[in-house]
Amino acid sequence: MKLFFTLISLFLANQVFGQNFVLPDSEYMDTASNQNKNCKNFNAYFYSVGGKYPENSSSLLKELQTFQQQKPQYFSGSGYITFRFTVDCEGKLMQRIQVLQTDEKYVSTHFDKSMVNELFSFLKTLNNWRIVKTKNGEAFSYKAFITFKIQNGKVINIIP
Repeated sequence: MKLFFTLISLFLANQVFGQNFVLPDSEYMDTASNQNKNCKNFNAYFYSVGGKYPENSSSLLKELQTFQQQKPQYFSGSGYITFRFTVDCEGKLMQRIQVLQTDEKYVSTHFDKSMVNELFSFLKTLNNWRIVKTKNGEAFSYKAFITFKIQNGKVINIIP
C-alpha cells in the first residue's frame, strides 16, 4: 500500500495542471507553471522586436482548420478571442496566458468554454516562435498575442 501512495505521489508531482483564473474584465489560462528565470524581460512587444510568428495568417488558418477536423465541434457566436502571452528567451510560450473575448462591437463577452479551450490547445501547438536578441546578442522575452476572428461560430481569420 505504501508503494501505491509513493507511485501516485511521484506521478502527481510531475504533472502540471492548468487552471483558469477569471477576473471581472479578463481571464487567465494555464497559470500553473513558472516563468523562465534565465530570460531578461524588457516589456517589449513582438512588433517592436521582430518577434512575429513566422507563418502568415492564411497558413495559420489552414493549420487551425486541419487541427479542428480531428474532433469536429459546432459553436456559435461572432467576435474575437485574443490570447496575450509572453514568449521566453528560448522561443517558448510561457504559461500565463490572458484571454480577452469580445463580440463584433468589441464589447466584452464570453464564448463557449470548449471553443476557447480548443483555440488554446491549437495555440499550444505553435512552437516556432522567434528568439529575439539585444544588439549584444542576449536573448530576451517579449509579449505577443494572437486573435481569432469568429463569425457564426467559425474562425474566419487569425490576426498574429
